[in-house]
Amino acid sequence: MLNAAPYGSGILAKGPSAYPRYAYSEADADLVERAGQMEPACEYYGVPLAAAALQFSLRDPRITSTIIGMSKPERIPQALAAVPIPDALWPELDALAAPPREL
Repeated sequence: MLNAAPYGSGILAKGPSAYPRYAYSEADADLVERAGQMEPACEYYGVPLAAAALQFSLRDPRITSTIIGMSKPERIPQALAAVPIPDALWPELDALAAPPREL
């Protein structure tokens, strides 16, 4: 399985206050609220929300590849896959994430 939208079209890359959109449409209030709760949790651990979003999908053994898009080549070093994520952050983000969909 591939994940081609780890940032939810931008809500998890830019943050819900800057970009309250998901799947290129206005995000529903519940999604904006959950993403808004993820931001301070990440900030507490010194982790960019975008890094946690990218690595969140990398933790799922069903996902064999993750594809990210960038608007500028100079953003490649900012891909954030190498940012260390403290183990203590994952349970907090797991609790805020949407329940997984059945495949």
